[in-house]
Amino acid sequence: MAMLQTLPDPSAVLPPRGAAAASSTLAARSFLYAVFKHRRLVLGVFLVVFLGSAAAALMRTPRWLASSRVLVKFGETVQLAPAEAPSRSVNLPLNQEVVKTEADIVRSRTVVEQTVNRLGIAPEPGTDLNQLIEGLRGGLVVQQSPGTNMLQISFVGKDPDKAARMVNAITDAYIEHHNAVYRREGVHSFYVEQLRILESQVREAQRRLREYLKKTNIVDVEQETRLLATDAVQQEKGLKAHRAKIRATERKLAEVQGQLARTPVQIPFAEEYLSNPTVLAFKAKLADLEAQRFGLLQRYMPDDRAVQDVEAQIGQIRGRVTREQDRVLGKQTMRHNDLHTELQRNVFSLESLLSDAKAREPSLRRRLANTEKRLRHLRDRRFVIANLQQDAEQKQYAFDLYWKKHEEARISEAMTGQSLVNVSVVEHATAPLEPQSGLLMPLLLGLMGGLGLATAMAVAVEYLNRRLRFEEEVERYLELPVLAVIPDLEATPDLARA
Repeated sequence: MAMLQTLPDPSAVLPPRGAAAASSTLAARSFLYAVFKHRRLVLGVFLVVFLGSAAAALMRTPRWLASSRVLVKFGETVQLAPAEAPSRSVNLPLNQEVVKTEADIVRSRTVVEQTVNRLGIAPEPGTDLNQLIEGLRGGLVVQQSPGTNMLQISFVGKDPDKAARMVNAITDAYIEHHNAVYRREGVHSFYVEQLRILESQVREAQRRLREYLKKTNIVDVEQETRLLATDAVQQEKGLKAHRAKIRATERKLAEVQGQLARTPVQIPFAEEYLSNPTVLAFKAKLADLEAQRFGLLQRYMPDDRAVQDVEAQIGQIRGRVTREQDRVLGKQTMRHNDLHTELQRNVFSLESLLSDAKAREPSLRRRLANTEKRLRHLRDRRFVIANLQQDAEQKQYAFDLYWKKHEEARISEAMTGQSLVNVSVVEHATAPLEPQSGLLMPLLLGLMGGLGLATAMAVAVEYLNRRLRFEEEVERYLELPVLAVIPDLEATPDLARA
């Protein structure tokens, strides 16, 4: 191409108006010129890239994408208020940093390692476990659903069922690891350890108490002491009453023995009485004296001495007659006295009762002595048993107290876990129906890549050519106006023939 050159105009040095628009027009014109000039190169590069993408899409192994969705949220935070105002709970807003943190937990090595152990995946020959875990982490994709607090956990695998199983296992391992990360352990485990120690101490104290009660043959010291005290009082009263009964029986026996001594053994059964011969003799003598007195009165005076002597004899005989019994016992029949027999029987009965009572008195005394001894034994052992019971009760009270603290710590940690970040599975992964590696996307990528690479190579080749091709380039680089343009007759044969 030939050009006519003239002297530069001073006004041509300054850039004209619309220089930016002219520059953009020149760039577009240069781009189109480079593309159409090197159209064979562009077409060849495009075909190579596009056909290569299509071939790779047809030859590659299909990939299956399985996904699960997890909701991330904050739990309720309790705000304690004064006594006169009720407490209230608020929900804290969830920021993106928390969601990103959860995504990092999903991609952590611990979660992938737990998944491998849970599924029992073995590394391929020539690889180790670390390479397997890193490969699985490379195939794991965790992204947040736009505008939500949802995490989408995806995994690309060669088998749809295995991919779904892998995603679900990763999700479950993530939930467990999340709970372990946010769990605040320490107080609850401390109380669990203390409860274990206190439980052994309670069992040891109860064992010592049982062995001591078994050794001393005691069931319930308080109740047994109370019963033995009552029994001892009753036995003492019974012993006193028994001794009083013995004394009464002795007095009764002595009285009956006295009655027996005064009672004859035999008593008369039948008697025969005869007239008293002395009385009859006195009466005959009295009759003779009466006759003699009557004879003397015939001869003497009543105050005569002879008469007086006879009357004195009569008086003496009459006195003797009055003193003598009219009848005398002639024959008497005797028999055994029943009263004496009955008294003798009573004596024997009382002696038997007295002997039996005296024989039972030592046993009553021994029983009372044994009861009192057992009572003293229980009273002496009561302090030891009370100490053992107090020790066991203190251990049991400490165990109950620590159990309450253990429950409070467990509830507190559970509430603390609820007040932190909570995650829950919204949707588990299912086996995908279509593979992720379809033909449309590789073809589109080959089309766009081929066009881009071809045009880029055409522009690069043209950029490396330093010749001036257009009037605008001449004016731009030489800062001189173009007065005329001589066309290339070889490039435009039609115009030359015209």
